[in-house]
Amino acid sequence: MIGLFVGKFQPPHLGHVISIMSIYNDYDKIIIGVTEGEPRVMSLDKTVTILDLVFEHLPKIEVYPIKGTLDNRSAIPYLPDEWDEIITGNSLVINLAKEEGWNYRYLPRTKGIGYSGTELRKLYEL
Repeated sequence: MIGLFVGKFQPPHLGHVISIMSIYNDYDKIIIGVTEGEPRVMSLDKTVTILDLVFEHLPKIEVYPIKGTLDNRSAIPYLPDEWDEIITGNSLVINLAKEEGWNYRYLPRTKGIGYSGTELRKLYEL
C-alpha cells in the first residue's frame, strides 16, 4: 500500500519526522507530498531538499513536490499518479478526501515544543 503524506511543511520540523516514522511500517511506500501555499518561510525547492536529506536513508520514502495547494483544490491535478491513501492531520484535507472519494487516514498532529509549524514560523518573524 502506498501512503501519500501531504502538507506544506513550513518549515519541516521534528513533528513531521515523528509522524512519518510512526506510520513507516504501515506502508510499502510513503510519498511525502510537499504542496505550495501560505504561510511560507522557505521555497518549495528548499523544503523538498531538507526532507530529502532527512529521509535519504529510508528507501520506502519519496519526497514529491506538488504544484498548488489542497486548500483550494489546485494541487489535485499535480498529485502523484500512484497512491492508495492520503495521510493528514488537517481536517480540510480530510473533508476534501471525503468529497473526492479518496481513502484517507487521519494522523493527529504531534504536540510539544518544536513540533508545531505555527510555533516555528513565529521564530522566523523575530
